[in-house]
Amino acid sequence: MYSRNIIWPPKVREKLIQFRSPKFTPEETFDFITQLVLETEDLFNNEVLSKTYTEEYGEYKGISRIVVKKFRIYFSRNDNEVIILAILFPGEN
Repeated sequence: MYSRNIIWPPKVREKLIQFRSPKFTPEETFDFITQLVLETEDLFNNEVLSKTYTEEYGEYKGISRIVVKKFRIYFSRNDNEVIILAILFPGEN
């Protein structure tokens, strides 16, 4: 099985922990974020990483991104390593 080393820096992990939804309990929100991380890692561990987009303007200009469950995930990729640089919540600019 193909596997990449996926790095979630502390800054990104801390931001994920801060995500809250008024529609769900803290436990449901934690489960949702856990599922988001698992799905993201599964996507990055796919041998053919497709459907990426390079930001054309703004703070993340020139950085690749994918969208998972309406979260924009910015990353850099070097050989067998993916570094998550930033994550934007749905509706966040």
